[in-house]
Amino acid sequence: MKKQLLSALAIAFSVAQAAAQCSPCTIPFVAASQATGNSASVTIPIPAGVVQGDVMIAAIHHGWCNNGPAVIAPNGWILINYTSNTGSGCGSSNTTIQLATFYKVAGASEPANYTFTGNSSNQAYVGGIVAYSGVNTANPIHMNSNNGAQDACNNLLATGFTTTQPCTRLVAVFFCSVNNSATNIVPQNSLTERVDVSTTGNNPWGNENLEIADELMMTAGATGNKTAALTGCSSTGWVTGAQLIALSCQAITGQGEHSLSEMFTVIPNPSTGKFNLKMAEFENLRTAKLEIYNLVGEKIYSANFQTVSSSNFQIDLSTQPKGIYFLRVSTLEGVITRKIVLE
Repeated sequence: MKKQLLSALAIAFSVAQAAAQCSPCTIPFVAASQATGNSASVTIPIPAGVVQGDVMIAAIHHGWCNNGPAVIAPNGWILINYTSNTGSGCGSSNTTIQLATFYKVAGASEPANYTFTGNSSNQAYVGGIVAYSGVNTANPIHMNSNNGAQDACNNLLATGFTTTQPCTRLVAVFFCSVNNSATNIVPQNSLTERVDVSTTGNNPWGNENLEIADELMMTAGATGNKTAALTGCSSTGWVTGAQLIALSCQAITGQGEHSLSEMFTVIPNPSTGKFNLKMAEFENLRTAKLEIYNLVGEKIYSANFQTVSSSNFQIDLSTQPKGIYFLRVSTLEGVITRKIVLE
C-alpha cells in the first residue's frame, strides 16, 4: 500500500510540473452522452452542462457487411475523419464507412439532442458525444489519425502522431462489430473512459460497440499509439478500427493575462480543506466564473462571482480526495489557472 501511495504521488507531482508548462490551459472535460439508434440514424442528447464556446466531439459507428452512404451530420457539425473497414466475412465489395467523427463549437443556444442519419442496410447505429472547455474554438482540431486496417480479436489500435503544440487533449475513439453480446472495449490505463455504448441482438450479423476515452497531453511531442483491449471476442474476421484526435488549447497571452493574474491570490496553498481566494480589484471580477478541476479534467466545483458579496471568497474542498487540483477563473479580460494542493 505504501509503495502504491508513493507511486501515485510521484505521478501526480510529474503531472503537476507538466501542467505548469502549459498553464493557463487544461482543456477540462465537461460531460459526455451516448445512445443507440436504428438502421437509419442515431439521436444523441447534448452532454449536460455544455455552454457557449465549449467544443463537442461526436463519434458515430454503424454495422458492417454493407456499402451504405456516409453519415450525415446535423447543421453546424464539421467532419473530422471517416474510418472504413471490411470484415473478412463480408468480402472486398462491401468496404464501407464504419466510423465518422465530427466537431461542433457550442453556440448561445443548442438543441436538446442531435440526430445523425444514414443507411447501413439494417445494421444498427451507435454514437457518443464528448464535450470540453478551454479549446481553441478557431482551430479546435490540432491533429487526427485513423486506422481501419484491423480485422481481429486482439487489441484495437489508434495510430499515434507527433504534436507540435503543448497542452492538447487526446481523444481516442475505438469501434468494433462482433457476433458476441459479451464483447467489451477496454481502453489502456492512461485513458479515461467517457463513452461506452453497444447494441445486442446481432442486428442482424453483429453487435456494434463504440468507446471514447481521453487523456491530457501536457507537452508537445510523440503521443505514441493508443490501444484498447477487445474482450469477449473469440474469433477473427470482425470489423474493428480506431481514430485519435488531438484538441488544441485556447492559449491566453498578452497584458490581459498578466493583469488578471495579479487580481487574486489563493491562501493557504497547500490547504487541508479550505482555500481563501483574495481579490485585489473585486469590482472588475463581478462577471468572473470560477471552476475547479481534478487531474483527469473533471469539474468538481464552480461559482459565479456575481453571487459573491466580499473580496475574500472561501472555497471548501474538504470533502474531496487529497491531491492536486486546478483552479480556473474566466473573465471578459481573459483566463488564468492556478494549481492548488489539498493535503
